[in-house]
Amino acid sequence: MPTNPWVAIDATTSPSLRARELRGIWDDYLSAGRLVQVRLPIAESWRRSQAAGIDPSRSRAPTLLPDRQDVKERWDAHPLEAAAPLIRRWLGPLSDESEQLIVVSGADGLLLWLDGDARIRSAAADAMNFVEGALWNEAGAGTNAIGTALVADHPVQVHAAEHFSEIVHGWTCAAAPVHDPEDGRLLGVIDLTGSMAKAHPQSLAAALAAARAVEADLRVQAQVRDARLRVRYLDRMASASGKLALVSRSGRVIADHPDGLLRAERIEVPAGGGIVMLPDGRAGFAEALDRDDAYIVHALREARGRRPRLDRLPTSVEEEAVDAPGDVTEWRRAQLELSRLAAEQAALRRVATLVAGQGTAEEIFATVAEEIARLLLADRGVVCRYEPDGTMTVAAFWTSGGRTLPVGTRVDLEGDSVAASVQQSGRPSRIDSYQDLSGPVVELASTLGATPRSTVGAPILVEGRVWGAILASSTAPEPLAEETESRLMGFAELVATAISNAVAREELTASRARIVAAADETRRRFERDMHDGAQQRLISLALELRAAAGKVTAGPDELRGELARAANAVTVALDELREISRGIHPAILSEGGLVPALRALSRRSAIPVELETSSSGRCVERIEVAGYYVVSELLTNAVKHARASVVRITVEHLSGSLRLSIRDDGVGGADPAGGSGLIGLRDRVEAMAGTMVVESPVGAGTAVLVSLPLD
Repeated sequence: MPTNPWVAIDATTSPSLRARELRGIWDDYLSAGRLVQVRLPIAESWRRSQAAGIDPSRSRAPTLLPDRQDVKERWDAHPLEAAAPLIRRWLGPLSDESEQLIVVSGADGLLLWLDGDARIRSAAADAMNFVEGALWNEAGAGTNAIGTALVADHPVQVHAAEHFSEIVHGWTCAAAPVHDPEDGRLLGVIDLTGSMAKAHPQSLAAALAAARAVEADLRVQAQVRDARLRVRYLDRMASASGKLALVSRSGRVIADHPDGLLRAERIEVPAGGGIVMLPDGRAGFAEALDRDDAYIVHALREARGRRPRLDRLPTSVEEEAVDAPGDVTEWRRAQLELSRLAAEQAALRRVATLVAGQGTAEEIFATVAEEIARLLLADRGVVCRYEPDGTMTVAAFWTSGGRTLPVGTRVDLEGDSVAASVQQSGRPSRIDSYQDLSGPVVELASTLGATPRSTVGAPILVEGRVWGAILASSTAPEPLAEETESRLMGFAELVATAISNAVAREELTASRARIVAAADETRRRFERDMHDGAQQRLISLALELRAAAGKVTAGPDELRGELARAANAVTVALDELREISRGIHPAILSEGGLVPALRALSRRSAIPVELETSSSGRCVERIEVAGYYVVSELLTNAVKHARASVVRITVEHLSGSLRLSIRDDGVGGADPAGGSGLIGLRDRVEAMAGTMVVESPVGAGTAVLVSLPLD
């Protein structure tokens, strides 16, 4: 059982075996009231469920909203509804892999949204009324991840008979609460629910990660709202005759007066506004802003020592003139900078969420093009890819107006353009005047609407090379701001990460396919060698022996000859079987280790081999097997392709790794991408978390350095 009391299943636990143990524990509690080997959160929940009158043998979750339209309306109005795509992106891969449902409930335990395989949804609905509109708090359904997470306000996983109600014993769920970062209130729960037999050890961690991602997204949205409010009410706050402060609906201070009115992070504000107590003890008034979930706070004058009364105050209050502000220029600049940074961070987070959730390249590129254009107040945003033939391909294009540019459009980079400059220099570049410029890119830009006045570009660097660029263009009279280059680089780094991730996934998929193909080919080769070699010889031997047995009149000399031929056939068959078994796994490798096996391999080589070893110690078997076959394949390559006169092999243990160096003096020119078995070797080495470096200049031999971790 896991040591964390909130986790039910870890990687070492068999879900089915643990379920049988839990059934006995559950029976023991119901029959004798004993709580032995029960996690504390589960024990406490069982007691609450029993006190609530839950019937463990019969209780099903009650349906609170039987009308699907009622559920939809409740979900559409819920703060987590907008986060559904983000939740699906975070949990979708795990949900598909482990056949679990993604669920969101409200703070009351009412299921508002279920997503997942229709077959599993139907099974969950039939088995335990796990449907949208059902109430899954502890009072409604007994111990379960959703209800227990709500009561404890803590992420929790519940497995099999840890559920108080028997009808839920065939299921496992993991849930994490989500809080509003604005005021800390509980919004609901994100849950993963699936079959008990397919319980996943990472379900709770995934649910918690999704909950934190949603909270972070809500926090970014709040920052964006703050930025918009700062900009909207900045002039009023700066020009008022008295001190003003801007606060959110929960009383969180968004912007204080430069001379300090509140000097606090939060104040108490009544719903709808009205009289408030300022931190210095004076009275103030919170004025509700039209259409915005926020308030402007004023300081109030006290008349003849009496507190102002709410019923004598108008909706908008004139500021206290005695609190006249000083110079607000720097404060105004700082507020605008805060708003700019908040908007930029929000845009970066939206892109980062797509990257982290393994969004498609098309989604990420399109999002980046739109985000950078909106953020920089540009008319066009472009993501392009550079091609080997000196052209660029449009990967995404966004415009605020005018003609769009189809994805896949190819443009020659000759002539003047920011795109060409970025490709050549690998650094950000800009053009602030298109006068007297020419070239295919400039000509294409002029066909899309007004010719840009200013364009800024930043390189997308992938594995040290300029893969492409992000471009922002503006037709406004003033050029794009000086910091545009650095702001674009933040997006370029995210795009580079997305491309690297995609390339890594493609390479992993290709590597797996090659490993499977290599295994299939190896099996076919063994089958062919067995069929065409030893098997045919043994069949012939059997026929010869039968023929000899049938020659009852044959003399001793004739029989002696027959038996000699049979003995020779047996010897040849045994030799062939030894060669085949050596190709599968040489006996000397298991008995003596890597170094003796390499010595034997060197002796059988068709060209001279110089073997140097600094250690004769044993490694774990899988490392020795990998090292042996790397050397064996490279020796075969040297004989078949390199036309080498000698091969030098060095074996050493360095810094926790087995290092193998294989060098020949052949013709060189070996290319892993071109075959020669090198790509298969690299797959084998990387499957062992190792590395392989190949140097093979034409005419100067081939050197391969392999490092395999010993851990």
